[in-house]
Amino acid sequence: MNRTRLCMMTLLSVMLITALLLSGCWDRREIEERTSVVAIAIDKPKDRPDMILLTVQIPIPIRIAGSGTGSGGGDGTNSVEVMSAMGRTVVDAFENLQKRLNQQLFYGHTRVIAIGEEVAKSGLVSILDPFRRDPQIRRLLWPIVVKGEGRNLLTATPTLEQIPTVFIMTMIENGTRSGRIPEVNLGTFFVDLSSVSREPYLNYVEVNGKDIKWSGVAIFHDDRMVGRLSERETWRLMRIREKSDGGNIIFPFEGNPKQLATINTEFVESKKKITFKGDQVIVRIYVSIESNLLEKTFETDLFNPQTIKQLEQDATAYLEKYTADLVHKLQHQFRTDAFGIGSHIKAYHNAKWKSMDWNRQFPEADIKVFYDVKLRNSGMGMR
Repeated sequence: MNRTRLCMMTLLSVMLITALLLSGCWDRREIEERTSVVAIAIDKPKDRPDMILLTVQIPIPIRIAGSGTGSGGGDGTNSVEVMSAMGRTVVDAFENLQKRLNQQLFYGHTRVIAIGEEVAKSGLVSILDPFRRDPQIRRLLWPIVVKGEGRNLLTATPTLEQIPTVFIMTMIENGTRSGRIPEVNLGTFFVDLSSVSREPYLNYVEVNGKDIKWSGVAIFHDDRMVGRLSERETWRLMRIREKSDGGNIIFPFEGNPKQLATINTEFVESKKKITFKGDQVIVRIYVSIESNLLEKTFETDLFNPQTIKQLEQDATAYLEKYTADLVHKLQHQFRTDAFGIGSHIKAYHNAKWKSMDWNRQFPEADIKVFYDVKLRNSGMGMR
């Protein structure tokens, strides 16, 4: 009898556990009952600077070519819906937008947050706070600062993709793979915002109708945008801070601006040496680059070792000159440590770091960058 009762209790326990496992998600929502947002833009209205203007881009599946009987336009004009709403805060603007829709907005597919330049300059901690807290928001999405208003990026109509956000997303992703565009996703930006030893930056784009162009990075001090670096300045920053390839390097041969050579960067190594002289921080950064010759606009003998040496010296001199200009801009114009030198001090000279006021000392630091460029391949040309 006891054995039979034990078997019955065991069977009931198994059935109860099975029922719990098969019960599904209590808060599930069918995909047909929600509207996916692929991009969000945040701006400040010119006539209401105390308000937030929120814009979302929503794909319309039936209008996308290849989806049933829908006929999608090649430039994405008819493939997405762009809607805006204002609010006192970001969440308030989301709520006001939701009131105009028949389905619940879903942000799990959001891939881009376009931030208007004025919003970036006013500070992003409070603006991005709800995105940090919402579990739907992916940390791998791309926050981008847009020249002018962020919603211009959502209303752009690039002809190469039906959904404009797909064009933006793939442009950034392909650029990061090739080392030409910094890989700054939302998670990375949150980490840099929380750091006391390095300042954040975000990719910066310009929009002109159908044309979307990556134009360097927006530089921040704390959470406020304080300026922008051009594409080539960004590549110099990337080689030092991220040890990334950056784009091609175009420089004059033998100082002649009509004789131009173009090399790429196959390998980059960056090392920092930091010493202290009283209250002053002395920083020496050494960047080693291995490169290939891609193009030249002049005649010369590439079989001559002296020519190769001259190309390496000219590239080195060019990079050192313009990187010195970048250092001066970061120290005296923006006054922000985008190089991440503070992180190196904090990691390797922690006792010294604790007694430092790096925000005050960074503009006064003695920072010099030295390059060592090696040309490994001159291509298949004979001369």
